[in-house]
Amino acid sequence: MDGFPPLLPLRPVSNCALVVAPHADDEVLGCGGALALHAQHGDKTRVLVLTALEGSARLEESCRAGALLGVGDVQGLGFADGEVSRTHDLVKTLRRAFEASGADLFYLPAPTEAHPDHRAASLASAAAVAGIEGARVLFYGINRAPNSNRLLDVSSVADTKDEALGCFASQQARLGEWSQHVDLAAGAEVDLEGVERVESFVDMPAVQASPFCVQVVRLLQSLPDVTLSAAPDSNSSGPRVSAVISTWNKAADLADNLSGLRAQTRPFDEIVVVDNASSDDTAKRILSDYPEVRLIVMPHDKYGACETFNLGFSSASGELIAILDDDVVLTPGWLEGALGRLNQEPESTAVISTKIVEPGMPEAYKNSVAINTERYMSTFRGCASLARKADIAAAGYYDTRLFIYGNERDLTCRLLNLGKRVLQYPGVEAFHQTPFGLQMGKRSLFYHARNAWLSMLKYAPLKDLLAMPWLVLTKVLLRGKSQEDEGAVTDAVGTIGIGRSLRETPGAFWVLVRASFSVLWNLPYCLRHRVPVRHSDFELPLK
Repeated sequence: MDGFPPLLPLRPVSNCALVVAPHADDEVLGCGGALALHAQHGDKTRVLVLTALEGSARLEESCRAGALLGVGDVQGLGFADGEVSRTHDLVKTLRRAFEASGADLFYLPAPTEAHPDHRAASLASAAAVAGIEGARVLFYGINRAPNSNRLLDVSSVADTKDEALGCFASQQARLGEWSQHVDLAAGAEVDLEGVERVESFVDMPAVQASPFCVQVVRLLQSLPDVTLSAAPDSNSSGPRVSAVISTWNKAADLADNLSGLRAQTRPFDEIVVVDNASSDDTAKRILSDYPEVRLIVMPHDKYGACETFNLGFSSASGELIAILDDDVVLTPGWLEGALGRLNQEPESTAVISTKIVEPGMPEAYKNSVAINTERYMSTFRGCASLARKADIAAAGYYDTRLFIYGNERDLTCRLLNLGKRVLQYPGVEAFHQTPFGLQMGKRSLFYHARNAWLSMLKYAPLKDLLAMPWLVLTKVLLRGKSQEDEGAVTDAVGTIGIGRSLRETPGAFWVLVRASFSVLWNLPYCLRHRVPVRHSDFELPLK
């Protein structure tokens, strides 16, 4: 028996072979020989370079190298170097490109790569290829040969591969020598006559690619003294992290979210989805396409988001919980960055609230100093935050009487009363598919208006509570849109657009009347639970 993985011929291609290259030159270093052999067989080939702009020198170099190898098309996606893990639409962009190419064989960077762009590209590509029926994946090494189950003899095209590497004048020198060392290492145990250069691959059906990547990264990050991450203390050997999502009738958005979770460079240890008896195909889609998810289906759809989230929180096994809306998409490095930052904080920090980007968000708001500065807050963004489970459990999770909206500030008040804090951390981003500001409609207006008062009746110091009617009128209801667009509101994001809602919601006056009566009805409950917050981080929900 040979002491090396099987030396096999090229995988057959029915339509197209596509290579994902994190950077220009990676496609030649990792599988340039395979590309040349595909060309000799008359196979159609394409290359996607993630970090090269159309018309750039680097892409032109890839095009020249591709021409030598017989590649039919080279496309640059234009992501910035070092920013692949900070790109929220990476999986969706790759999926569109994969589907448009018609490819049935994919060469993807191996998850064993230490470079953050390579690792993010590997995990995101594996998540994107999962739905392509009948496709196969060959993972290739760039800086090192992966532990493989398939070797390819590229000796006959080695000179062509080396010549193609010579096209990358803008990259570091001696690429050809580097490539030779990697190829020789891949075939070090191959003692067959005439086999001088070998490329190595991990070969599997596309549907197995994402679970494979997640397991490999988990294993590597769990090893002592092995650091794949640029974020300190974010490896898998640390605390278990559960993602908790509450969903209702957003199957397509939820699929984008779950694909983004598969692409995390620090994988989640558990994903819990609580489905509020959706009438679309949410549950069916999760069970068929995302078997790694632990799904809880409610018996009917009359539960509020507070109650369904609480069920997810209490059933999660992680020491940390990522609190996620169903229509959010995390950047691949979200958990790695948020976990690294939380682990730098004292135990008194209960929640890391990350930066949120939304459709229609004004650039002045998105780039404002207050949004992009680390600071302690009196609330958190419930669509994408990382929390210590023990702390939010001690605070009682969300108040189910609120049903929906304003529950994050209410919970934060109880955390503050326990001596805990919430840190705004703009170092990682999440994309929230719900448009910027208060959502229009009677339901949204009712719960935002009512719940702000319920929470403050429970927790605002008396002097703040007495001043609140005047402050709401002058600082919220009379606030102009231009002020909101420029970042005048940083924490009380549920009040952004309140003026428009009052103008455009049919029967808005009667909605507020109903909300007022509900506040009065709940007054005894609020007074029974009243514990004014004395913590210096407390603020009224005005800005």
